[in-house]
Amino acid sequence: MSKGKLVILSAPSGTGKTSICKELLLRNKSWEFSISATTRPKRKNEIDGQDYVFMDIKQFEHKQNFGEFLEWEFVHGNRYATPIDPIENAIENNKVILLDIDVKGSMNIIEEFEENVISIFIEPPGFNNEEKIEILTDRLVKRGQSDTLINQRLKRFELEMGYKEKFKFHFINDNFDKTTDKIENKIKELIKK
Repeated sequence: MSKGKLVILSAPSGTGKTSICKELLLRNKSWEFSISATTRPKRKNEIDGQDYVFMDIKQFEHKQNFGEFLEWEFVHGNRYATPIDPIENAIENNKVILLDIDVKGSMNIIEEFEENVISIFIEPPGFNNEEKIEILTDRLVKRGQSDTLINQRLKRFELEMGYKEKFKFHFINDNFDKTTDKIENKIKELIKK
């Protein structure tokens, strides 16, 4: 049986999952990253083919229609998808591949590849959802996002938090380095089994 591992990192927007994912990849050079496809515009520091595969709706629909995506979701007015080839390659070649994806997309992959998945949910600090929303709002403002986009992301917060219990492991990102260490240690412990 193949031991390739799909490490799913999912969280409400602004929680720090992408930064944690990037740090894990810096620390573990043999781990791979599943580069999602998206129709959203590229942010100023992003690199096409490294952060995301950016494409227009026509290209996205073509790939979707030809079964090139394992899953796809409509999030914050844009489409996101997980290309299937890197996932199958990681499993066949006993690799560890990190997936930075939304909660709904995660469910599809967990269902499809249950034996190969390590599912991790990251949440913002705060004792209740009201405090968590304040912290997320602050993080999204610091990211320079528009009020409209911030409101869209915050509306989705309740939905995303509702999926928390469907993930096997939960971490609160109250300290970036410590949270990254805990997640890294958990992944390493599980891939040894």
